[in-house]
Amino acid sequence: MASVGRSLFVFLCLVSSIVFVTPDELPDDWPPKDEKFKYEADGLYSEDFDLEIGKGLKTFERNLDDVFTCRLSYEIPKGETETWRFTLNTAADKSSYSCFAERPGPTNSELNFKQFKMSLIGVNEINYGEAYGDPSVSLPAEEYMVDKGNMEVASLPGKFKGHMSRLFAVALMHHPHEEL
Repeated sequence: MASVGRSLFVFLCLVSSIVFVTPDELPDDWPPKDEKFKYEADGLYSEDFDLEIGKGLKTFERNLDDVFTCRLSYEIPKGETETWRFTLNTAADKSSYSCFAERPGPTNSELNFKQFKMSLIGVNEINYGEAYGDPSVSLPAEEYMVDKGNMEVASLPGKFKGHMSRLFAVALMHHPHEEL
C-alpha cells in the first residue's frame, strides 16, 4: 500500500511541475534543419545536445532560475554520436525542480554507456529519480541507485548493463515557514 501512495505522490509532483507551452507564432521552417532544438520560457529550459563519444567521463550541465543546476556525467567508450534532449523544469511556485535527459523521438538509444550520473545542485532534497533502458521500461533497480545524500541518480559499477534511453529526477526546495 505504501508503494501505491509513493507512486501517487511522485505522479502528482510530476504533474504539478509540468508547464505546457504553446507558442503563438512559430515559423513553418522551425526548428531550422541545421540547428539543434533549444527552448526557454519561464520555468522551463530544453535543449538538444550531442553525447560525446570517447575515453573518459564527459559532462553536460545547465542551470534554471539561477538556482537549480542539473549535471549529466557519462562515459560512452565507442559508438556513433547521438543527439539527446536535456530539459529542466520547475513548478509554478518554485517548490520543486525536475531534470530529464533522454533520447528524443521514437527510437531507442543504440549507445552502450559505461556509466552515468545525474547530479542535482541547488536543491534541498531529491524526491524521486529513475533510469530507463527503453523509453517506457525502467532499468532494474539493481543497475542504478538514487542517492539522496549526494543528490544523484547514478549507475552502479559492475551492475549497470550499459543500455539507457532516459534519465530523470525530481527535487524539492524547502522554503522557510514564516510565522503569522
